[in-house]
Amino acid sequence: MNSVQADLDAALPLVEKAQAALAGLDLNDFRNLKAFKNPPEDIVKTFTAVLNLLCRIDPNVPVDKAGKLKTEKPWSTALSLLGNPQAFLDTLNAYKAKVDAEEVPANNFKAIRATLADPGFTKENIEKKSSAAGGLADWIINITAYYDVVISVEPKKLAVAEA
Repeated sequence: MNSVQADLDAALPLVEKAQAALAGLDLNDFRNLKAFKNPPEDIVKTFTAVLNLLCRIDPNVPVDKAGKLKTEKPWSTALSLLGNPQAFLDTLNAYKAKVDAEEVPANNFKAIRATLADPGFTKENIEKKSSAAGGLADWIINITAYYDVVISVEPKKLAVAEA
């Protein structure tokens, strides 16, 4: 039981980091991003990761029958979400609750593992191109770390319940 609680306690700073990343975002930064017709690759990569995380969470994100991101132009899809920056931010802020309620498909996180494995995918690197994209990269990294802890703790919680 104690190891389960310790794992959950370890996850809380990850959530706080993810929420701090979102809190640091300015709606005007998102409005400025909409001016990009062809943004730098790191910005597209960041928003593509967000789109993957929002599959089956945000009805405005197009998915195929398997629930995977279905778009030829991820930047155009991202821009449509940025049409209402406050709603976009609200969706991201509500994401932890979706993770906790086990409403986020595992495929969403599986789809971004290659991006996360890229050594250039850091808040500091992406922030150089856009502060909003840097903040989102920080959120992606921390919410994924949180998800990974929650997923690893769930079987332990079941084992404790059975014991």
